[in-house]
Amino acid sequence: MTRTRGLGRRLLASLLAVAVGGCAGASVEVTAVRAAYPISLSGTVRDDHGVLLDARSLARVADFQVAKTRVGLLYSGLTPASTFDISDEVNAQVAAAHGEAVVHLGVTVTGNCDFLNSLLVFNMLPFWPGCVPVEINGLIVRRKPPPSAP
Repeated sequence: MTRTRGLGRRLLASLLAVAVGGCAGASVEVTAVRAAYPISLSGTVRDDHGVLLDARSLARVADFQVAKTRVGLLYSGLTPASTFDISDEVNAQVAAAHGEAVVHLGVTVTGNCDFLNSLLVFNMLPFWPGCVPVEINGLIVRRKPPPSAP
């Protein structure tokens, strides 16, 4: 009898932990395999000859921004279209700004799905969808022109 009661308490504690912790979400992988321009997470980037360019030799020409949301099922075990390739966005935005690269690239998960993900009782259900809104930002840059001779 005490063994059954202990099992029941453990099961109840496990369910409570799942309810409090929540299971909703999705898995997301960000790639840029077809990008025609260099992308850097830092403020530096290499040119065609391998020379490292930094803020002293780069000029900001525009902001890079893209946002997408991925939905997951089965406790985020199934996320259709989980790979988020930003190549097309990079190519289009850098070309439109007449830039040469993207620097200071950052990936942020926003709270735009908080309501869906916060329904704790439903999060225990494997078919309840969870979502992950992803924002990717950076700076589009190009080389500064060389200083003119006096």
